[in-house]
Formats: sequence, structure tokens, C-alpha cells
Amino acid sequence: MSLSRDDLIGVWTLEDTYAEDDDGNRTPALGDDPIGRIMYTADGYMTAMTGRGDRQLPATDASEADKAAAFDSYMTYAGRWTLRDNVVTHQIEYATNPNWIGTARDRAIDHQGDRMVFSGLAADGVTRGVIVWRRA
Repeated sequence: MSLSRDDLIGVWTLEDTYAEDDDGNRTPALGDDPIGRIMYTADGYMTAMTGRGDRQLPATDASEADKAAAFDSYMTYAGRWTLRDNVVTHQIEYATNPNWIGTARDRAIDHQGDRMVFSGLAADGVTRGVIVWRRA
């Protein structure tokens, strides 16, 4: 059965995110205790924020290494969203990583009531990226 827009609209909290290879081996994408939210509005806007749960606060006068670690441990983007069958597409308009702006992210959704599991090919084009959300 295809999802409806109402199945996604609202706020969701990140439960887990990992890469899974063909043998079922899982590698945590953001450590053992990732944090994040994704929000979908009825008028077609979305925003996503994810990060490592063990992020360290940089010093007041953060070094370049501290800034790089902060950048590498947190991601956010926003834009428009559409749903077709069980695939949500995020059209990215704003992002922590400027290389993402103007790109689209497709995520197949396994909707499980108050949970939804996104999946798609990871950046390496081989492993499967999985993101598990629970309705907030």
C-alpha cells in the first residue's frame, strides 16, 4: 500500500542510522547514540538535522580542528519534499554542506506506524544507508 502525505507530516526523532553491506553487517553512521529530527509540513517543506550523540563542545576560541570536528559530526538541510508511492524526495535548498544545495535525495520508506525506516544507496554506491525515525 502506498503512503499518503499525512503519514509523513509532523516531527520525527532519529532512533538509528547505519550503513549495511550485502552480508547484513551494520556500521553506525553517527556513533552508537545519534541525535536528530526531521520535520515535514503540509505545504511541502521539510528540514532534517542529525548528529553524533557524543559531540564535543569546542573551546570558546575553537581551533580549525575543533571546527572541522563540529562540521563532521552534525548535518542539517532543508527544502521541499514530494512523495511518490513509498519514496520521499527531498529537494535540498539549504544545507550545512553547500555541495548538497540543488541536489535531490530519494529515500524509500518502510512505514511502521509510529516509525518509518528510510533506505537508499549510501554515498559509496554499494552499501545501503538506513535511517530509523520515530514520531515525536
